[in-house]
Amino acid sequence: MSEKRPVLKPKTNVAALIFIVLFALAFIFGIALLVFGKTPQQGNGIILYTVKNTRQLEERLSLYSPLNSYSFVVEPYLLKSLPKDFSRLPAKKRKRLFIRVMLPIAFTVKAQFDREHELFLKIKEKLDSNMQLSESDKRLLEYGFKKFRCHTVEELVKKSGSIPVSLLIAQAGIESGWGKSRFAINYNNVYGIHKKHPKPGDIVRRFSSLYEATVCYMLNLDRSRAYRMFREARYRMGKYQNPYKLAEYLTHYSTKRSAYVRLVQRVILSNELARFDKLYPTTFVAEIPKTFALE
Repeated sequence: MSEKRPVLKPKTNVAALIFIVLFALAFIFGIALLVFGKTPQQGNGIILYTVKNTRQLEERLSLYSPLNSYSFVVEPYLLKSLPKDFSRLPAKKRKRLFIRVMLPIAFTVKAQFDREHELFLKIKEKLDSNMQLSESDKRLLEYGFKKFRCHTVEELVKKSGSIPVSLLIAQAGIESGWGKSRFAINYNNVYGIHKKHPKPGDIVRRFSSLYEATVCYMLNLDRSRAYRMFREARYRMGKYQNPYKLAEYLTHYSTKRSAYVRLVQRVILSNELARFDKLYPTTFVAEIPKTFALE
């Protein structure tokens, strides 16, 4: 009777398998970039990508969603500008795509402003406890005073901070006609922001990206005297801000005054935008200048 030889089963190399999977994903991602648009631009902890038309935009959005659950930190992946043919989409489809485009931008800017606000609160706590500030604390404080145009830490914690995503998207939708306006298409200005020193026939600001416009929009609410009551209400609400209530303090955003407030509230309600306030992803990088990091 012949002796049976042992069969050697190859061991699975888990590390090699993971490497192959990651390499494949990176390869697919690279091909997608070549097919769907230009090479993403990187900076400030974010990635800006471009598309040639709405078809490419839909394909890109199908590959990436800000509402996915990631097990690792990812850099925000944001559309730089709306494609030229975006305004020609049917109204319902245009609104749906506009919301999908603006969501990751809103989440990213909100995360950045919230992170700064948290750091300023920690400094205030130190000062209230008569603790000595580190050099990083002092640099961060100086940075905050300059950015938010204030002189005391009490002012700083009220001026810094973000707003509900639902309120941001509602205003962007109203001001841009859900991405239809020429200012949104040509200037990335989806918030109806005017120049500080306008000229006849040239009153609307130009932005390099939708992200830059969103940062400017939030800074405007944080710094302008017209929105002092808005900031007071936001500070009283703390982390759980009511978008409908905050909208009541936006009468100075439009010459329509109270009618504009009701319009913003109606847009939030009719489009169920408040649901996004509960989905605030924590995986987005909230990057601020590294030199200001607290010790």
